[in-house]
Amino acid sequence: MADRLVRATVLSVLLMLYGGACCWAQLTPRVEAQGGTLIVNRATAIRVRVANGDLAPERRAQIAAERLQGAVSRGLRAPHVSVKAERRRAAVTIGGGVLLYATRADARAAGTTPVSLAQAWAASLRRCLSIPPLSLSVSEVLVPFGESRQVRVTGWLEGSVVVAPTGSPDDGVADPAVIGDGRTIQVTGRAVGQERVLVSVGDLSVPLTVTVRKYAGEVRTSEPVVITGVAAPAAFVREVVGAAIARNAQLEPGAQVQVASSIRLSTVPDVGQSTTASAQVRVVGSGYIPREQEVRLTVVNRFLAFSDKVLLMVSNEPERVQRPQTLFTGEVGDGQGARLLYHHMNGLVQDGLFQIEILNPSDSARVVHLLGAASAPMRDTVRVGYIAGEMFLRALLNNMGHTITVPPQSKVVLLAQKIRPLDTTSGVLQMRVLPTEGAQGLPPCLLKVSMQVLQNQPVPLVGTTVAWGFMAPRPITAEELRQIAGNDHIYPTSHKVLTATYVVGQRWQFIRIGEQAVRNHTEQRKLDGNYGVIYEVRVELVNPTDRVRDVELAFEPSGGEAGAVFAIGGDVLGIPRAFPPTDRSITRVRLQPNQRRTITIRTMPLAGSHYPATLMVRS
Repeated sequence: MADRLVRATVLSVLLMLYGGACCWAQLTPRVEAQGGTLIVNRATAIRVRVANGDLAPERRAQIAAERLQGAVSRGLRAPHVSVKAERRRAAVTIGGGVLLYATRADARAAGTTPVSLAQAWAASLRRCLSIPPLSLSVSEVLVPFGESRQVRVTGWLEGSVVVAPTGSPDDGVADPAVIGDGRTIQVTGRAVGQERVLVSVGDLSVPLTVTVRKYAGEVRTSEPVVITGVAAPAAFVREVVGAAIARNAQLEPGAQVQVASSIRLSTVPDVGQSTTASAQVRVVGSGYIPREQEVRLTVVNRFLAFSDKVLLMVSNEPERVQRPQTLFTGEVGDGQGARLLYHHMNGLVQDGLFQIEILNPSDSARVVHLLGAASAPMRDTVRVGYIAGEMFLRALLNNMGHTITVPPQSKVVLLAQKIRPLDTTSGVLQMRVLPTEGAQGLPPCLLKVSMQVLQNQPVPLVGTTVAWGFMAPRPITAEELRQIAGNDHIYPTSHKVLTATYVVGQRWQFIRIGEQAVRNHTEQRKLDGNYGVIYEVRVELVNPTDRVRDVELAFEPSGGEAGAVFAIGGDVLGIPRAFPPTDRSITRVRLQPNQRRTITIRTMPLAGSHYPATLMVRS
């Protein structure tokens, strides 16, 4: 029964359209003269400006209208209009019969020749004869869901305009109505889909195809972008703003937000200052209407001290990932800090999607401070760890980070990277869940590291970065929470302080980095090499001589091929790669006669390198 009804509806539509086409063919163009103007189908075709002998312009236009009316009543139309040149004049003809002469006087009034004027009149007449009796400003209209768009009814046919959805192919998609002067149709999108609307005047109808779609989304910003750090580079601020734009995008499934212009900053704010940032963004997605908008945000640089007392979390097992799996999960409670070091090779036979997520299972929003660096995946396992460690130490030295808000019962993807087979990804992320005002006993946030198969997921794939969180929050599913398991690779000790004294002229000082392995929270597992532990080495340098002496700091890769990074004073000095048994000079410190000086060296065993290693002090 339903199928017969659909076929009957479609048949009725086709009959209406066919009938409209027949009526169209039978309609005779409308011809009239008003003063010296020949009007065809309610449009000016020819304007006669001068007399021809005893014939005034008005009479010439009237004669042309009478001749044209007779011609069109015999079925002659635009293709039959032509120009015939004579000795001193030219004629506009239809079907061989003269409609109107373009005389030399006409040509002088128009500033041209008789033939050129006749050709212009003929072209205008053809255009007017071709005007359909009923048409629309557009034959197809795209209407955003819940919004309205207007279409003008054109053509020379007079009468009341009637509109009605045909119900094909999707009933209830469009809501058309005639408004205003009676020649405007307002179409409102009621449901996503496509529908044909018939626009009729008398017995003549024309179709209007209405497509209703949702916008791909939009970016809504309400809170300022919060960064931390001294002398933050403009590139870092722009990267954080880009991440904030992505997190604040309200997207339809499968849609993406793109920053379509460079991010503009009024200034780069120092601690305690603020600035404004703006960018053009575009939200797109298959099957949706793209949306372009300018986004303006306030950027605030807040003082936020970072404690050395953080949990060390290491995601390195398995180092070579051969199946999609969760690699690490760890809990971080209110006011607690954690440092995640990760280092994984894609052992799959296809591209992988490496992700780090933070999950908030509580009913309160959580604000998290993030600081760290992620290297782009690459084949070189030593270099990928060196890049991440060098960028991390620079960020840590200047407390260069930013905050994100994780809504209740939601998660935020902090990092998503495409990783090719046999490539390795590496990075260091230090985070702290800021205390939630007025809330007590909240469940901890969860940090999750995973490797999936890349299946063209609509995610922004980030390479080397010092900003985190390039995706909008998503609800946590019950299945995700059930899959969370404990992890043995969590170590309470993430910071070590070593002291040493070196006296110029005496035996060299050898300081071992990564030798005394820290143990996990259960004391059942140790971390050989102490990867991710920050070493603060305080070395007292003594020059008992009466001469200026230089003291050299050098790095020896005692455990095998290794890279190293050292923060000394305000400088970050790196050794991308070294091989035993040779050592590499880091820097020299000049001591004045009888000078005693203490320097502080910060370093961290790097993922992908072989530790323990040795820091040497010599002269």
